[in-house]
Amino acid sequence: MLTYQSVTKSLPFYVREDDAPAKRQILRAAMKLFAERGLDGTSIRDIARESGYTNPALYKHFASKEELALHLFETCHQRLWTKCHTAITAGADFEDKLDGYISAVLGLVDAHPEAMAFLSENARILWPKSGAAVRQHTMIGLARSLMRTAQRSRRKRGRIQDDVAAASLQGTLAEMTRMLQVGVIPGPAIQWKVELVALFRKIAV
Repeated sequence: MLTYQSVTKSLPFYVREDDAPAKRQILRAAMKLFAERGLDGTSIRDIARESGYTNPALYKHFASKEELALHLFETCHQRLWTKCHTAITAGADFEDKLDGYISAVLGLVDAHPEAMAFLSENARILWPKSGAAVRQHTMIGLARSLMRTAQRSRRKRGRIQDDVAAASLQGTLAEMTRMLQVGVIPGPAIQWKVELVALFRKIAV
């Protein structure tokens, strides 16, 4: 028997629990087509056809393809940021926080590859259009706060600056994600956690 918990857990990363059934189908269809064809290669008519709804039905939820894409982007980013922030907050020390942060990102890459790819591929276009509430929660800011929690007493003279360490962490995770997506390195993503944690522990401390 399906319960509320089992239904919500089965929802894609980019679908909210309070989304209407028609909206859920539209979001699923849009993410599928954006992942396959990109934003420019997907029309509102394509999304309507894939979702099984008419153009007018789609316009009841989103005024344009651009508004739909931005909704997906903001939802995915907020959920990624929240999951990673929770992982950092839950850690007792820097090592725990680093392990939790990297585990959260890699776990999402495995569980929601389309959504994570969508975020990465469309950030340049959609990030500047995002609302203020979204833009105040940046992943680079989260990574910077993580690196600053490394124990100062263990830091060596000439250590890498927090901003550089944070950029290295984010860049490495993004590039690893792309390599996994195109098959340059084997998945699942989570199998690379131990090596990544060891690498950034050395960088930070």
